[in-house]
This record gives sequence, structure tokens and C-alpha cells, in this order.
Amino acid sequence: MLLVEKFKEDTIIFKEGDNDRTMFIVLDGSVQLYVTRNGREIDLNVIHKNDFFGEIEMYSNKPRSVSAKAMTNVRAAILKNRMELEQFIAQNPAFSGKSLRVVGQRLADTNAEL
Repeated sequence: MLLVEKFKEDTIIFKEGDNDRTMFIVLDGSVQLYVTRNGREIDLNVIHKNDFFGEIEMYSNKPRSVSAKAMTNVRAAILKNRMELEQFIAQNPAFSGKSLRVVGQRLADTNAEL
């Protein structure tokens, strides 16, 4: 059973530069991913119900590359490490296919931006 946490609207879930390795699956609500450049927030993506974020840092030893803020009241399942993710995938095989599609699309979008 995964830990579920609630975040109120406008709550910062994590900040760019944090060393946290947690991954989140949105159960309810929406989350804004953004970066701050020259004191300005630049919106990158909105994560909705049944989508996930924070997966990149789970596989890297680098700080968070983006910030995440609750756009609405959010309820999210929390995966604290790769072992929890692998257990979750084993119990929810459909998530594996979805995660490959989403991560592949995110990489394609990033490559197009570069």
C-alpha cells in the first residue's frame, strides 16, 4: 500500500534544486511543473489525475530539474524509491506501459525543444 499525501492549492511540492528522489502519482487534482529563470516562473507542464511526475530524479543523482506546485487541492500517491516503484509496477502492470509512453513523449518533447 502506497503512502498518500494531500497538498492544498498553491502548495510547493518540491523546488528546483532539491535533492529529493520521490515520485508522485496524482490521484486527484492538478500539478504545475515549472522552472525559474531570471526571477520568472516558466510553465513546462500540467500533471493531471492518473499521471505522474518526479520520476527522473529517482534514476539520477542530480537535484530536481523543475519545481512542482499544486494548482488545485491535490491527493498524490508517493513512491519513495526504486524498490517501491518496481513493486508498484509489478502489482499494476498497466502502469508500466503508460509510464513508457509518457516518459518517451517527454523525451521526444525535450529533444524537439533542444
